[in-house]
Amino acid sequence: MEGFKISVLWLTIFVILIPSSYGVSMLRMMENDEGGLSERAEWDLSTESLQNKTVNCQFATFLGHREYQEDRIVCDLDMKIPHLGKNGLGEGTVGVMAVFDGHIGEEASEMASKLLLDYFYMHALFNTSELMEQYEGVPVTEDEITHLEILKEALLRTIRDIDFKFSQEAFEKRIFSGSTATVAILVDGKILIANVGDSKALLCTKKIQSGQGNLTASLSATELTEDHSPGRDDERARIEAAGGIVVTLWGKPWVNAELPMSRAIGDVYQKRFGVIAEPEVTGWQTLDAKDRFLVVSSDGIFESMTPQDVCDLVHDSSSCSPSSSLAECIVNTAFEKGSVDNLSVIVVPL
Repeated sequence: MEGFKISVLWLTIFVILIPSSYGVSMLRMMENDEGGLSERAEWDLSTESLQNKTVNCQFATFLGHREYQEDRIVCDLDMKIPHLGKNGLGEGTVGVMAVFDGHIGEEASEMASKLLLDYFYMHALFNTSELMEQYEGVPVTEDEITHLEILKEALLRTIRDIDFKFSQEAFEKRIFSGSTATVAILVDGKILIANVGDSKALLCTKKIQSGQGNLTASLSATELTEDHSPGRDDERARIEAAGGIVVTLWGKPWVNAELPMSRAIGDVYQKRFGVIAEPEVTGWQTLDAKDRFLVVSSDGIFESMTPQDVCDLVHDSSSCSPSSSLAECIVNTAFEKGSVDNLSVIVVPL
């Protein structure tokens, strides 16, 4: 019991030392133990939140042929997240990469990009606090699986709360916009992907082939997400069960002839027709030594390129300007090949 009190004391000190840039009244949140995290507090974030820390992260966005830029990118490969281990409360390094592709306006993607890292941090902190309560009076041993599950649950709660907060504002102000959310979490050589909508995440993996006595190297693309298209059998079933209809326009299925995806943050006036913001989440996947690049991208890139095209370009970017990053090369190539949408991509060398 005494050891638990010491751990709680350290957590309290840790909370007090959270930088003011988080802009959150942590003490008020700590005082209320009842209900889920969404009910515990209203998170009043300052304008100096943690979004867009991009050290060691290649990214690029481009307006394309659209009048407005509705894509938003978040990338921080060096987040310090509370980690409860055998030596008590410490910190672990977590990488977070996300693409939010807005539609019918930028409001949803803008809010999501501003709240993501702050909410994720706070949920990880509270999940760790809850774990400490479970270990009351019991020696704590370091458990990697538990730590990864804490981060996974923190991400799920983060996306849920972002959608909840935005939906409240959208109803009050009659905002019609929505956004995809494709988020990758990188921890100690393991990745987890949460996806809402039709943005994508993929791995480019080194592949050696032999032919005519020669060995050649290339990068093979592996998609880590599946689009939430209303044409998918499971997605169509949910939409129709809720009273919505799926129609085909321009060769693509749409919800009620208004929305070309069946899951999204926001789109509050489609929620009663089965459109949800619940992400599909991969299990934690251990990266192989041959995995060379992680790519997270809005769907505009894939109007004119396939995932394999992207990995081929990353492998051989000789056609791009020497001064361009890999991300800029992908965006420029997609535009030159005919993509008309907003274009956004994150490329992380592994």
